[in-house]
Formats: sequence, structure tokens, C-alpha cells
Amino acid sequence: MEQLEIKQILSDAGTDYNKGLERFMGNVALYHKFLLKFLDDSSFAKFKESFAASDMEQAAKSVHTLKGTAGNLSLMSLFTAADEMVQALRVGKSSQETGPLAEQVEKVYNETCEAIRKTIK
Repeated sequence: MEQLEIKQILSDAGTDYNKGLERFMGNVALYHKFLLKFLDDSSFAKFKESFAASDMEQAAKSVHTLKGTAGNLSLMSLFTAADEMVQALRVGKSSQETGPLAEQVEKVYNETCEAIRKTIK
């Protein structure tokens, strides 16, 4: 797959590819390596599990970690969704109030991972 196609697919999934590449000093191979490593990151799974168990303290920690990782990789749609969740949990919103935000985090996470799987080999 050509670089422009990779960039387009990842951009369509909410990644600021140029900014991510800039964070890795233009090293495409290194950036792609870390995008692949993201697929093995357990923050989302921990968030989903703790949110389902109504452990909001752990859910907040996990989604905050997910937010940081997404930000470092310039996965901006995921960063934004995770940030909204972090803010809601910090002010103590209930699981009913944060349910739609958790669904959005999951949707964007899945879209992001799918784009990475599709483009980076």
C-alpha cells in the first residue's frame, strides 16, 4: 500500500497523520511500528471492563491512559472521545450519563484499530 493511501485511510479514521509523523521525527517505519503496538495496548479493554463493572475510578484511569496514548500517536478522534469521557468521569457523572460517551469511545476505538489493521502491516 502506498504512503498516500495509508495516510488517507488513517486520516479518514481521525488520525492527524502528519502530526503523528512529526512526533516521530519523520521516521515512517517507527511511527508505523508504534501504531501497530497500539493494537496490543490494554487500556481500552481495561476501560470497557471497569466501566461495565461500574468501577468508575478504574474506568477513569484506563480511559485517561487511552487518551494519552491516542494523543501521542495523533489519533485525534479517539483522543477527543476519550477526553470527553475523562472529563465526564472527573466531575462524577453517572454511568447512565456517561453511557453514550463510552459507546462513542468504543466506536472510535474500533474505527481507529480497523484503519491501522487495514493499512499498517
